[in-house]
Amino acid sequence: MPKPPVNLNEFSSLVQLMKDLRGPDGCPWDKEQTHETLAPYAIEETFEMVEALNSNNDQDFCEELGDVLFQVVLHAQLAHERKAFNIEGVIRSISEKLVRRHPHVFSVLSNSVGQISKEAVLEHWDIIKAEEKKGKPKPLFKFPKGLPATQAAQKIGDKTQKLNFDWSKPLDVLAHLKSEITELENEIKKQQMNATAIEHEIGDVLFTTVQLARHLNVDAESALRKTNLRFTNRFNAMLDQCGKDLNQWLSLQPEKKEKLWKKVKLLETE
Repeated sequence: MPKPPVNLNEFSSLVQLMKDLRGPDGCPWDKEQTHETLAPYAIEETFEMVEALNSNNDQDFCEELGDVLFQVVLHAQLAHERKAFNIEGVIRSISEKLVRRHPHVFSVLSNSVGQISKEAVLEHWDIIKAEEKKGKPKPLFKFPKGLPATQAAQKIGDKTQKLNFDWSKPLDVLAHLKSEITELENEIKKQQMNATAIEHEIGDVLFTTVQLARHLNVDAESALRKTNLRFTNRFNAMLDQCGKDLNQWLSLQPEKKEKLWKKVKLLETE
């Protein structure tokens, strides 16, 4: 039976733990995993990491970062077993990329590091990235299929902006958003509502909202996550006002619920 490494602070210890977990005397669950079976966990762990970040709890954030790192090292171990690459190759790949895409830091351009702007850095990044991909088939809109829709919409807007197909200022986007809301309203008012048309119009409203966020330099996904958390906290606070009694809450008139909502909002500012 394998023994755990003595110094668990070292990265090499984590790599060894992964080998042991996948070894003959390892864990049945870890031993049966594949890249495909692990993919949903990687997505879930990333979301949990972001949630911990937004909670401002550094202990939880540290733990969730560890869970994300576990996924990386486990995938690297699986790749090593099928003789594709190993964790050293993963580290080398990202290190080479960071050096290559930061010539203003790691090359002769580093003398101007104090003068180069963020915009210039991003421009260089895109040029270098395009050079790396030269000769490879490249779809115009490329992002992971599992990416949240708000993030995908933001990436689409970033791409079309570079292709000179975008609104010129936030107020223009806001005006378009209002027109999309009007179109949704018109569909809802029809005597015979069309579910497909409603879905289409709601999608247009959401997409345009994300573009407005992009023009205002707001991350739509992060903004919505924070709103979700704010709403659930307020709703739980309303239930607290009812002594956590769901039956009492359900018996309240809408006007009373609205008063409770305003009350808990005021309590947030105290």
